[in-house]
Formats: sequence, structure tokens, C-alpha cells
Amino acid sequence: MDKIKSLHDVSSFFFFVLALTYIAMVLAFRNNFMADFFLAIMRILDIPFAFVSLLYGFSTLALQINTGRDPEAGISPWILVILVVCLMLFGAVVFVNFAFPSQL
Repeated sequence: MDKIKSLHDVSSFFFFVLALTYIAMVLAFRNNFMADFFLAIMRILDIPFAFVSLLYGFSTLALQINTGRDPEAGISPWILVILVVCLMLFGAVVFVNFAFPSQL
């Protein structure tokens, strides 16, 4: 459980850093301030942002599922189900990103 807590701490930091960076880039792009540069950076950061978002979501759900459990009982089998769903979502994001590239 300590590993999931550590994963949660690290992924939450990177999630908030990437989210704030992405919001700032979108605002700059929409206001036509260095639009080409920020568009290129947003295209680069979309997959890492999706990965960190799913890690943060997975670790949050895993911590919530194991909140009342006995530490000696191990982790819940539902965590494996959540992990598989998160991996499928990440695979879908990567597929859509490469199969249908942006035309901007």
C-alpha cells in the first residue's frame, strides 16, 4: 500500500504541474500569443498528460478502495480491474492520437 501512496503523491504533483502548464498554453494559444509554438508543445504533452492523469486517477481509486481494509489482507482484487480499465483508456488515447492526427 505504501507503493500506491508514493505513486499517488508523485502523480498528483505531476498532474497539477502539467494541468496548469496545459491551461496556460491553451490560453496563450487562444489569444494568438506564440500560437505555433504552443500548439507544438500541446501536441507533444497530450500523451504524457493523459498518462499522468490516469496514474493519478488509478492511485486515488486504489487508495479509496483499500481505506478500511486490514493491512495484512493485502490489496483488493478490484484494483486489478481498475488498472486494466486505466490501461485500456490510455491505449485508446494513444490510438486516437496516432490514428487521427490533428489537422491544425
